[in-house]
Amino acid sequence: MSEILKVNEILQRIKENSKDFSFRTKLQVIKQTKKYTSDRRPYFSLTFRDQTGDLPNFNKWTNNEEEYKREKKTFEIGNIIEFTGRYKAKFGSIDISEPENLNKSEFNLDDFSKPTSIDITSLVKILEGTILNLQNTDLKTILEVIFSEKDIKNKYIECPSSVIHHHNYKHGNLEHTVGMINIFDQMVSYYKRNTLLDVDLIYTGIILHDIGKIFEFELNNDLPMKTVEGKLYGHLILGDQYVSKVIEGIENISKDLENKIRHLILSHHGKIEWDSVVEPQFDEAEILHLLDMIDSRFKLNY
Repeated sequence: MSEILKVNEILQRIKENSKDFSFRTKLQVIKQTKKYTSDRRPYFSLTFRDQTGDLPNFNKWTNNEEEYKREKKTFEIGNIIEFTGRYKAKFGSIDISEPENLNKSEFNLDDFSKPTSIDITSLVKILEGTILNLQNTDLKTILEVIFSEKDIKNKYIECPSSVIHHHNYKHGNLEHTVGMINIFDQMVSYYKRNTLLDVDLIYTGIILHDIGKIFEFELNNDLPMKTVEGKLYGHLILGDQYVSKVIEGIENISKDLENKIRHLILSHHGKIEWDSVVEPQFDEAEILHLLDMIDSRFKLNY
């Protein structure tokens, strides 16, 4: 079993075989669920992937809770695992044995990443152009201060938008943000900016509404997972905390403008039952919520 099989090769062998067979493979964990046997022993139900596709229905059995906890780190989302698989034709599932969590020096991440058509350079150019074109100097200053921090800008560019729901991949939140910018650009152009809405405030809200996600998520071999802070607070609270701290360090930003920006962040999910901290209280906040809904629905995963 020295040959390492890819997902498409495993699927082909399953298609060609009506009997059990064993194989060696090297795959990335993309989903981990805790389940129990009929006698209440915990086990891992796993989905893996490589560049050729996704494959569910893997099981890693454990004898008790202590053993499960010891092995949980091995099967974290994003980990690259080399293991022996045993296909069980009767159940249509694959049992895992001899798992080894590989170090970055032991694999090429491109072998596990699906090809992407995202043009990062173009997206960043649109983001920067939007900031440059703002007419409100206070809003422009706030954004320039934020993105002058190299670490913040890099995290913003790489950040996924979710673990599961939408734009759940590296650079996903940048793509989502620019998608919202492009939609709003069309509206502003159509009405030739002839509106009672504060257009610059909405653009600022678009750029900052999900900035808390750079603290909510982290990437493990390019797959998103939640940070401890993300689990405890969520990106609305984290974004509000970060932006309010930035504004506090800038002179002559009015309290009214600060309140509006923070409200945009805290209300952009719309309804309380949709995890919004508060519901939109003015038109710009309502528009931001709707733009967020429209673009995210184009990339839903269910």
